[in-house]
Amino acid sequence: MTERFAATDLVSFAIDLLRKSGLDMEKARATAAILVEGDLMGHSTHGLQLLGPYLAELEAGRMAKDGEPTIIAERPAVLTWNGHYLPGPWLVLKAIENAIARAKTYGTGTVVINHSHHIACLAAYPLRVIERGMALLIASSDPHSGSVAPFGAIVGRYTPNPIAGGWPTKTTPVIFDISASTTTNGMVARLNRTGGKLGGPWLVDNKGNATDDPASFLTNPPGAVLPLGGMDLGHKGFAMGLLVEMLTSGLAGSGRAIGS
Repeated sequence: MTERFAATDLVSFAIDLLRKSGLDMEKARATAAILVEGDLMGHSTHGLQLLGPYLAELEAGRMAKDGEPTIIAERPAVLTWNGHYLPGPWLVLKAIENAIARAKTYGTGTVVINHSHHIACLAAYPLRVIERGMALLIASSDPHSGSVAPFGAIVGRYTPNPIAGGWPTKTTPVIFDISASTTTNGMVARLNRTGGKLGGPWLVDNKGNATDDPASFLTNPPGAVLPLGGMDLGHKGFAMGLLVEMLTSGLAGSGRAIGS
């Protein structure tokens, strides 16, 4: 039988390790809470599974331990930050508070973060806004990597590009979290470690064949994740991926460098 732990104990466990790695209590608590919330919502590839990699990033200095985001541009309802690669969950929660304050005055609030570190499970954020009677739309991309192939291609050029949102209703709130890709990098990596197969032909190998074998992702040259819709309807997922690119890297002023 699988051993079970109280969510509060898992949060405390994660906080302790993050604090020992150099984060202050505020950043550690925010990061731990979002990771555990991801697991509670069933997104186990984006829950505490990320704690080890986050600790490694802190140790290597690729995730910043200290500091605050700085303002790149600001308008009454809009703000762009340089996140200086500080912990992503902490940055996003801080951005949400800022966006809520602007929305209360102007009806809407938008915060774009350039140079954020990984922000974990997007589905873990909307309920915090819904409980305050508001709606949230959040999207994420990474301009430094490319694992998803454009429709009709076999080389990864952009990231899974998730988009999530939520809003209150009279009864149960609506929360969604979807990617512009058929699967996530985390799921491919997990199944490759365990020797499992994907739930369908969600990858394309380096010869252009759709496959459910995660090992095809690690060949030389590598395969790629297919856009949402796969080999038949992937033009729809590709369009969604481009939309997320515009909302994230585009608005942040970062852009994406595409190699030849």
